[in-house]
Amino acid sequence: MVKRIKIGIDYHGVITANPEFFRDFNRLAIEKGCEIYVLSGGSGADIKKFLQSHEIAYSTVWSMLDYFANQNMVSYLPDGSFQVQDDLWNDAKAKYCLDNGIDFHIDDSALYGQTFETPFCLYDERNKTCSVGKHYQCFIDFHLPPAEVLEQILLFLQQC
Repeated sequence: MVKRIKIGIDYHGVITANPEFFRDFNRLAIEKGCEIYVLSGGSGADIKKFLQSHEIAYSTVWSMLDYFANQNMVSYLPDGSFQVQDDLWNDAKAKYCLDNGIDFHIDDSALYGQTFETPFCLYDERNKTCSVGKHYQCFIDFHLPPAEVLEQILLFLQQC
């Protein structure tokens, strides 16, 4: 049995920064047998609505807000914002990726990457690059077409 590659992609600052690219990338990845996990701090319903409106395919959406709300760990403030204990919030994506066997995660927040065991790709929307590894020794070039970016990621995973 061939293992399905699982790719995590942050919503805010990654997918929302380049929805056309990720529409094509996600579709290609799923067609090649990968699973796409969209991870975010925001509401799962809002994320799914955006993904649907931009025709962005995915396998799973995981919302940190929904997760912590279901655990009764969210404090809602009078201005409508919310708060979760910082250490829990900052480690949540790393823990989710590890617990769910995600092979590769793309995110624009270096803070989240500090606790990842899963290969973490720090996405720079301005330069359209993604730095991979504990000390960011490898770069994925998001200027390339989605099929080539996917091939770069799959090649990286073969070499790990």
